[in-house]
Amino acid sequence: MLDNNVPQPWQGQTTLVFALAACSIGLGNVLRMPYLLGEYGGAPFFLSYVTTVFAVAVPLLTAEVMLGSKGRGSPLGALRWASDQSGRSTHWSLLGVIQCLLGVVLAIYCLMLVAWMVDRAVVLNSASLASASAAEVAMSFQQLVASSDPTILVALVGVVTLLAALGPQVGMALIGWVALPAMAVALLSLLQYGIEFGDLASAGEWLLAVNYSDFGWEAAMMGMLSGVLTLVAGLGVGSVFGARSPKNLPLLRAVIAAAILDVAFMLATAVAIMPLLGATNVLPAEGLAFLFIAVPYAFANLPLGEVYGAIFFGFAALATFAALLALLEPSVMLLHQEGGVNRNFAALIVGAALGLGVFWLEGVEQQIVFLPQMLDMAIVGVLLLLSLFVAWRMPRPFARAELYREPLWLFNLWWGCLRFIVPTVLIMVFIWRLVAPQ
Repeated sequence: MLDNNVPQPWQGQTTLVFALAACSIGLGNVLRMPYLLGEYGGAPFFLSYVTTVFAVAVPLLTAEVMLGSKGRGSPLGALRWASDQSGRSTHWSLLGVIQCLLGVVLAIYCLMLVAWMVDRAVVLNSASLASASAAEVAMSFQQLVASSDPTILVALVGVVTLLAALGPQVGMALIGWVALPAMAVALLSLLQYGIEFGDLASAGEWLLAVNYSDFGWEAAMMGMLSGVLTLVAGLGVGSVFGARSPKNLPLLRAVIAAAILDVAFMLATAVAIMPLLGATNVLPAEGLAFLFIAVPYAFANLPLGEVYGAIFFGFAALATFAALLALLEPSVMLLHQEGGVNRNFAALIVGAALGLGVFWLEGVEQQIVFLPQMLDMAIVGVLLLLSLFVAWRMPRPFARAELYREPLWLFNLWWGCLRFIVPTVLIMVFIWRLVAPQ
């Protein structure tokens, strides 16, 4: 019988799949992959990305979910229990604290993006950018960055704090059973719009062309990095989700299903958006310029663009907000379970840290440039240590006992990837991210 200190599991077995998929969709691939596909060689880059997702990201996230399912606690508690049961130093549990901190830092960045997405949805829906030039769209975004409306930020902090205080059962159910279906409906409408008003031929040339001349070492590394970071591994989310998964759930196959959904959403978004850029003769830009300048310009200069532009940015905001809510749960659980803090007060503390971090980040604009690089390296480092602990320091029967519902061949494949392929790829990506010019 589970007591009040142990997270109560979800009743539905698909909740873990939906919640993981919704969080993964909101953490960057939907927003940057269309640009990267064309820039780095189309189909070869996509193959590198997908291979890394299933050979590296899936084993890592499965390991994290497995630890949470076994320990039934916060990332710190789950790793401490696993290290103790494995006869290893409990210093490994400090990885759980680092995961929680990284989740909050990334949530700060995500919250600012959500605020900008909400603003762009409102602006496009008001038709104030109708038939605007690229320079006018860029100036509008620059004005937004220079003077964001604090009302939106305060409201978002309040909503996410309230949802965190209501408990993970409410928050995760909203992510899996409300946010994900809403995103699917919005994406279907955007697909229909892109097919009707977009230039499918130019989009196909950009996304699917096999440009081996553009696919080199940098492209391979970028594909690996994107694949590693897509499934929210290394941020404690898998651990807290695993702590609430039903005991008889095949965890590895659940993570594989979430990865398939994530890749499907990414491809559908690319197919929906890239034809619109082709129809307005816009080349995809990199990073924030792609999302907040190129895409709004395309919608502003197409029929019914004010409606579907608002739908797109509403979809993007919802996906990012779902990820944001999940990123805060490890810290709330850490304060509640390990610190003995009342859950409502723990949510208030984390919400206050989120709000302070956002307003600090907003006042230091250059942080936007190097924060992603710092986060990438930190997350890759944590994932490397996590893979070494699970695959090399934790006894194999310990993992098999939690993944007993998986076929032996699938478990052996996962174990082999985690021991050999995952560390090799992570070391390569970490070194490249460290020395590559930005």
